[in-house]
Amino acid sequence: MGEPSGRVRRLAGQVWGEVRGPLYRNAIFIMLSSIIGTGLGFFFWVFVFRVYRPDDAGFAITLVQTLAFLSGIATLGLGVGLIRYLPETDDRPALVNSALSIAGLLGIVLPILFVFGVGLWSPKLSFILDSPVYLVAIVLTGMAYAFAPILDQAAIAMRRADLSTLRVLIFSLVKIPLPLLFVIWFSGPLGGRFGVYLSIAVAFGISVLLMGFVFLPRVIPGFRPRPRLSRRRLRPMFMFSVGNWVATVIGSGAVLLLPLLIVNTLGSAGAANAAFFYAAATIAGLLYIIPNATMTSFLAEASQQNAQRRRDERRAILLSLGLLAPGVIGMWYLAGPLLALFADAGYVTSGAQPLRILSLASIPVFLNGIFGTRVRIRKQTWPLIAAATLETAVTLGLGYVLLEQVGLDGLAYAFVASQAAATPLLWLTAGAPVEAQPFEPALVPP
Repeated sequence: MGEPSGRVRRLAGQVWGEVRGPLYRNAIFIMLSSIIGTGLGFFFWVFVFRVYRPDDAGFAITLVQTLAFLSGIATLGLGVGLIRYLPETDDRPALVNSALSIAGLLGIVLPILFVFGVGLWSPKLSFILDSPVYLVAIVLTGMAYAFAPILDQAAIAMRRADLSTLRVLIFSLVKIPLPLLFVIWFSGPLGGRFGVYLSIAVAFGISVLLMGFVFLPRVIPGFRPRPRLSRRRLRPMFMFSVGNWVATVIGSGAVLLLPLLIVNTLGSAGAANAAFFYAAATIAGLLYIIPNATMTSFLAEASQQNAQRRRDERRAILLSLGLLAPGVIGMWYLAGPLLALFADAGYVTSGAQPLRILSLASIPVFLNGIFGTRVRIRKQTWPLIAAATLETAVTLGLGYVLLEQVGLDGLAYAFVASQAAATPLLWLTAGAPVEAQPFEPALVPP
């Protein structure tokens, strides 16, 4: 009995040692960030869908998702650049503040352009022109959405993904009671859709302020958010960041523009169907969290001194597979009961099958994560841009056709097809696992 017991203790010790290591610890906290955001967000939407009409929720979702897309443009990919370059720079506060300054400026300009051009982009969202309150709220939200990934990924680069998790937890908890409060304040001219929108925007803004002024200064000595533009420190990572930015912006269109596509395509039923599809996509997104988190953590580890890249990649793959397999099976069988929590029967009737279909996309998402991370470690970007372009073109092009012919199921099929279409391209360009390489010289400005 003593020998088996000893083996069990040694195995448990090895497992605990792996979990305490920076690769798994960072990956687990990145997963927790998304799980907390999605899980508590699930309860948030349960409140919203019970208190507000589906079309009000659908319009608010469309507006928030569109702003998130614009904010992704505003970051210029500098967040991913920080993960790869922040560990080796000589002045970390200057690099982070320079990234924040660029993202913040574009986070103001792009939402303003969106508001004043809304009649061209999406006439159904023209209600935002009815009150100047919308303009102020949209600009502030755009800035917050642009700041968040810079701050979060700076923390990940410092191997402190737990700070990002804490920010997401605060955002998720603060926003839950707000729909009940704002349904009283905004039942008049601004409408219920503004109450839903503001519930998200206010809570998100609070979390970003805490991250910037309280949490991140604890791990980057001397850091305080302030306007700064150090072109000499940005220059070495700029091309890498912009390449990743182009890929991210193009790829995000395959997700963030779907509510806008539904609203513009399905006429009077568009807003409600956008809410139904968003609920299904949010739940399915729990599966995509797993490979995204493990590969982001792997990228952070691969950027450290004396990284064991081949070994860490194997560990990241094993963690992803161990969590994905039961997740896909569970999602397939629990689709109906999960969506039934939203009370309105439309969520089950219209969303259950799309949820099952979307869960299958986690397989190519996992493969794309492996190959895409190899590309990023080698500081290549064109394969990411090509893959993202293919994904978005298939999602929006095929999705538009199938949405008209088959409805939301067709849009879900198009999303799965888009992810699978990018896999061969990334596989051919990624090459073999990246071997351990000498640490590169610090980024010291000339």
